[in-house]
Amino acid sequence: MKKKGKTVKQRHWVKRRHTFVFAFLRIVMHPFFKLRYNYRAVPAPIKKGPCIILFNHQTTMDPFFVSKSFRFPVYFFASDDLFNLKVSPLIRYLAAPIPKSKSVADPKSVIAALRILREGGAVGIAPEGNRTLSGRLWWEIPEAVAKLVKTAKCPLVLYNLCGGFGTDPRWGTKIRKGTRFDGFVKRILDPKDYADLSVNELFSIIKKELDVDDTASGEHYRSRKRAEHIERALYICPVCRKTGTIRSHGTKFFCTNCKTEAEYTETLSIVPPFGGYSHIYEWFEWERVEIVKKLRGGESISDTGILFRDSVKLKKKVTLPGDTVKMTNDCLIISGESSELCYPIKEIDAITAVGKKKFNFYYKDKILQVKGDSRFCPIKYVHAFEGLKNAAGKEEL
Repeated sequence: MKKKGKTVKQRHWVKRRHTFVFAFLRIVMHPFFKLRYNYRAVPAPIKKGPCIILFNHQTTMDPFFVSKSFRFPVYFFASDDLFNLKVSPLIRYLAAPIPKSKSVADPKSVIAALRILREGGAVGIAPEGNRTLSGRLWWEIPEAVAKLVKTAKCPLVLYNLCGGFGTDPRWGTKIRKGTRFDGFVKRILDPKDYADLSVNELFSIIKKELDVDDTASGEHYRSRKRAEHIERALYICPVCRKTGTIRSHGTKFFCTNCKTEAEYTETLSIVPPFGGYSHIYEWFEWERVEIVKKLRGGESISDTGILFRDSVKLKKKVTLPGDTVKMTNDCLIISGESSELCYPIKEIDAITAVGKKKFNFYYKDKILQVKGDSRFCPIKYVHAFEGLKNAAGKEEL
């Protein structure tokens, strides 16, 4: 890089201070991890970078949990919202996460990852890009993660978090006391191990090794409020087919329309089976398809009392007019007392769930955010959008 006839050396991403920061956090966070989450990290056999660490995404604290197994700094991909916080400059200074827009291609993040690997650092990625709502691997993982590994030609570390969904489900509000929450390296592939594999073959291995099912463990996760806010994940009743009628309280949940009721048990099962479903991930996969059928059949989904914001990357969010969100077969509509904005589905690049009660949508180089109340279910808009886009793509072929 040149400036006024002089060569300006590019600053390193990997810095010595990060080693001390990660070492300090591993020590001081250990009691908190143990007491709050009953978490145990198994030391990783790999001792230094460069390497790519891929892990399944179960909780908000996953980067901390994963880091606990490694004796060197890990530079994690992080979503836009992290860089809108007041403490973002401090986080960037101490840990230097890699900015990444959710659910859309972001070449800058790939360039940053390759740069870190060239400097001898380790890159941590949750390929799902979103922490699980159902307990199983997010339904769509971009194949680009396998392409990145093939390009980097460095050790691939496949890491499993087991028990995070039972301990701290994304849709819930309370930490559950579980008998197991572990993090460990499932498998390590050296470059020679995947050199002759195609991108598709490597991608299949990644998906297989990262798919964790907490419901199959038989472990117990105790809480008197273990079902509360389950409607953030389950939004269509499989008995009466109504949308937005699921409500929860304590350990049970029910449909306000047909009155069907069930308990969410300590072993993460639904008893009795609700409309034939005994696990959240089964119900979740069914409604993902069902919501698209509803919208293509003329129905719509909507919520009131929302906050609409322009989420400018690396800057403070700006509140925009509108308190109601609605989605039809062809449009996402934000309306208020004196305004109505229509965003055509075909012109939206992506919609992604953020946190527990928000979703971002990417429209003409803007990141716009809808935030709802404590019972708001953002995932139904993600499901609807993905299904409608896929259906439209197939019709064009």
